[in-house]
Amino acid sequence: MTTATTTEPATAADREAPTALTGAWRAFTLQLALFKHVWHGTVFTSVLLPVLYMVSIGIGVGAYIDPSSLGGLDYAAFIAPGLICSVAVMMLGNDMVFPVFGGYADWGGGYLAQRATPLRPVDILNGHLAYAVLFRPFTNCTIVAVVLAFFGVYASWWAAFAVIAAALVSAAMAPWMHAWASTLKNDSNLNMIFRFAVMPISLFSGVFFPADQMPGFLQPLVWISPLWHGTELARAATADVAPALPPTPTSPTSRCSP
Repeated sequence: MTTATTTEPATAADREAPTALTGAWRAFTLQLALFKHVWHGTVFTSVLLPVLYMVSIGIGVGAYIDPSSLGGLDYAAFIAPGLICSVAVMMLGNDMVFPVFGGYADWGGGYLAQRATPLRPVDILNGHLAYAVLFRPFTNCTIVAVVLAFFGVYASWWAAFAVIAAALVSAAMAPWMHAWASTLKNDSNLNMIFRFAVMPISLFSGVFFPADQMPGFLQPLVWISPLWHGTELARAATADVAPALPPTPTSPTSRCSP
């Protein structure tokens, strides 16, 4: 009888909901534990693929591109910051699509398993977002930035801040992709996120060519892309150039002014 009465309070205490910070940390460490088993599956998309882009497009195709069309930058130096930031988008596709959908469904039911613990839904969400916004960019994007440094595409040590720009891209996109994946009811719709979000954003956000070279009616779509803003910030750090801002229409008065 004494043993039963002494263990009941401890069990009740263990079932109490943790604080917001503690709950998010527990969910975050769970994502880290899972990552240790699958990290090798992300090496190609998050590390090797950007290097292949740099060799084939940045150096190969870049040899035929006039630097004057890029503000005096070599093409390899032009796309390097975009590759660092686009890695963040690629990783979000892996971290915020299949794992989120599978958390509710029969693909492991990770969220359902966590919900059986004292963790609340907000704790599970915060832990997953922290993993995608903090851990992944500051590990994978840092590795890519270091590897690209061997191509001699950085103007100064300020290039280290390109990783922070990549993390900001993740922070801007992760909640929306998580929400989108959470609404899907059929796994056949998962590729919609890649077709209508990840791929268009990666191709048309100023990573491979300046945004002002696109048709005028499409440029506003480029300017609202988080990847475009992150790429411009990263390019300012790696190439020591001022970030490009959306041009404003030139009025008759301004054209006549000296």
